Amino acid sequence: GGQRKQDFKGRIQVLARVASQGAMATLTFPDASAPENAGVVEFRFYQKVEGRFRIPEGALLKGYEVRVLALPGGQVKLSRSVNVQ
Repeated sequence: GGQRKQDFKGRIQVLARVASQGAMATLTFPDASAPENAGVVEFRFYQKVEGRFRIPEGALLKGYEVRVLALPGGQVKLSRSVNVQ
């Protein structure tokens, strides 16, 4: 709520927890090899963000966390986690 004096600039990051061959792993999207501007958002009030990520074949998604990181600096401004049964 309220008036925002300046646009928010940040980055969307997804951390996916997967089980594969009896081991748990965490995958980060966009990954380190993605372009620097991957996942970057800039808005004043609200913005809908859509996208997809692919987990390795044979892996089972156990949960994920979506983070909004402020730029510059990378401070986590918002984080939501979902567990998959």
